[in-house]
Amino acid sequence: MPPLHEDIFHKALASDIRREILLSLSSREKYLSEISDEIKKKPQTVDFHLSLLEEIGLVESEWREGKKYYFLKDKKILNFLKERKPVPLHLRPKPPHEIVIDAWDDLSKKLDRIEKKLDKILEK
Repeated sequence: MPPLHEDIFHKALASDIRREILLSLSSREKYLSEISDEIKKKPQTVDFHLSLLEEIGLVESEWREGKKYYFLKDKKILNFLKERKPVPLHLRPKPPHEIVIDAWDDLSKKLDRIEKKLDKILEK
């Protein structure tokens, strides 16, 4: 099992949008609308992902001349992105239907255990 920081790092990079944002910032610092135009995503979407990248320490920002500029905190991340290394499957977000299936399986196992305990109690 990878350390917690690696888990967070890989989950953050499992998003194509966040990867695009990081690659966009590889050439120079940019403000929100520049990034949004470059990767062809709505500013609200880009802002959400930038906030997450900033929170986990991959991106930093600075206000200048009324605009908030974003830049990479450490350019080493670019090697990972440019090599197009896949994010391990167990760290990728699951689609909703798989989450429901997993929850159902978990619930079924718990109910089976409860049923076995009840059977033992009733046998006495």
